[in-house]
Amino acid sequence: MIFKDRTHAGKILAEQIPFKFDVVAVIPRGGVLVGVEIAKKHKKPVYVVGVRKIPIPWEPEAGFGAVAEDGSIYLNEEMLPHLNLPEDMIAELAEKVRKEVERRVRFYRIKEIDLNGKDVLLVDDGFATGYTAIAGIMMLRKKCAKRVYAVAPCAPLDTVLLLRKYADDVFVLNIQKFGAFAVASYYQDFRDLSDEEVLKALKEVDP
Repeated sequence: MIFKDRTHAGKILAEQIPFKFDVVAVIPRGGVLVGVEIAKKHKKPVYVVGVRKIPIPWEPEAGFGAVAEDGSIYLNEEMLPHLNLPEDMIAELAEKVRKEVERRVRFYRIKEIDLNGKDVLLVDDGFATGYTAIAGIMMLRKKCAKRVYAVAPCAPLDTVLLLRKYADDVFVLNIQKFGAFAVASYYQDFRDLSDEEVLKALKEVDP
């Protein structure tokens, strides 16, 4: 299934969510547009999760880990030996990402939501390696969410299996079993989003 854009993916996903949930937690930027459609359909509040991938310097669309808003770092230990990145460079890249996460939380999180005891749907526009989602799942657990479900329009099978170790359950519309995976290949329009576009989407749920 190829989606027109993230909004289209969110509308289709919203019709098929198999879980009951209280809050839609979105990973900016792309996950916001997907998650907002789910929140509108199910009349649930949206919570912006402060997590972001750590990009590979020579291939920024790909990541080798992620950073959460509390400064926690989650690294893909299987990938690291193949990258040959010095520890100081990893620390430098992670710190740069942490500052951007901090900025995004400050800019996008319109209001705080108490997640204590809530069932939370964690949404992104696609799970690639899964480490950004892992950071998000762990962050939501630290905020005392009762259950965390990981949901996306697309992901490779090995990532779905990985996320099942961290989330209470995982739901993905398109699970790719073979070949090189790229989230962008599942979208006709996968352009970068501006802060203004993200805020506009969030205000559709919380004006």
